[in-house]
Amino acid sequence: MRKSQDRTGQGTRRVLVRADAITYLSANDHQVRASQVGSDDITVLVDEKDVGYNAPLLPEGFNVDMLHMVSELRRKLAADGDTEDHVLTAQVVEGAWVWRAFAVSEPEPKPTP
Repeated sequence: MRKSQDRTGQGTRRVLVRADAITYLSANDHQVRASQVGSDDITVLVDEKDVGYNAPLLPEGFNVDMLHMVSELRRKLAADGDTEDHVLTAQVVEGAWVWRAFAVSEPEPKPTP
């Protein structure tokens, strides 16, 4: 999930993408982008601008870190017999970008400054 300001600047926009729908990931210091092979549609999953001025750059391999988090989360949930959908979101915690997961029945964890 990506949270960003809507185009009017008046509210928050949330973009949800199913992990199974992603077939192509790319990243640079500023964004992680996803798409499906053969599609011209690109979805920005993380943008440093979403957390405001002076946001830290994304760490190298942050897109691969996302895949690792999805894999680990799936393994843990399968082992626990948990079938609830979960959301994965990028946040800045203590000045560094991290991936955080939460169940859809839980509130989103709040980033820490």
